[in-house]
Amino acid sequence: MMKIPGRKAGMALPLTLIVLLVAGALVALSFYFIENMMTTTQMKTDDELRLNAALAGVERGKQWLLSRVDAGELPALTTTSGDIAAVTAPGFPELLVRNPINFSLDGITVEVRIFDLAYEYTSALEFVPGIPPRIFQTQEGGSIKSSQSYASSNAAEGDTGAADPDSALLGSYLIRSEATLNDLTKRVEQGILMAR
Repeated sequence: MMKIPGRKAGMALPLTLIVLLVAGALVALSFYFIENMMTTTQMKTDDELRLNAALAGVERGKQWLLSRVDAGELPALTTTSGDIAAVTAPGFPELLVRNPINFSLDGITVEVRIFDLAYEYTSALEFVPGIPPRIFQTQEGGSIKSSQSYASSNAAEGDTGAADPDSALLGSYLIRSEATLNDLTKRVEQGILMAR
């Protein structure tokens, strides 16, 4: 066997090993990127499913409210009579107009709470994060009149006096829908103003 000048014996093996090592690293890197893309895509898909289920919950809440108004009833607080002095977080059952609506949609659990926002409160009420805002509105003719959410929001707020006898209290509601999948929750809220 004849030796080719300029070539060293045994150099093909280390070069082959280096090429294999680099190729293996590139394959491992591509697996990492593919797995990362799959995880990100799955997370985005799950988030969209949660959002759609929460929106479906809001629609169910609106259907329930509309059915009550069509029946000539303006839903109001169920668990309390008089001014509210305390609320229980996180569900705030004192402000609910009915028990929560629970259902499952494509393996996602959905809980819908409908809050009455036209509530009265005492000075003892401690406002905590997540408490639905107070919205007190009346309709006089073609106009809608609102009062402040809380007395502390405007220190100079005065007494507006007696309501016009022709005025009608409007139903102010907050529909809070929470959809849970894989221990993650998506919340969608919508305020509704209704009259008979």
